[in-house]
Amino acid sequence: MKFTIKKARQYAGFTQQEIAEKLGISIKTYQNYEKGITAMRIDKAKKFSSITNIPLSDIIFLLSNYG
Repeated sequence: MKFTIKKARQYAGFTQQEIAEKLGISIKTYQNYEKGITAMRIDKAKKFSSITNIPLSDIIFLLSNYG
């Protein structure tokens, strides 16, 4: 099963604030990940995968076409 960042977070039962705190980033930065404005660095993506207990290969990291 494939998950967007938002769906992975929701599936794991976390709020945006909780995930941001666990990743050591601001909530605004995390929100930009979910909106596809900012790309999640690989170290944060691996940590996100670990936190949500969803394999990295099952998470879809998309960037929107802003600009």
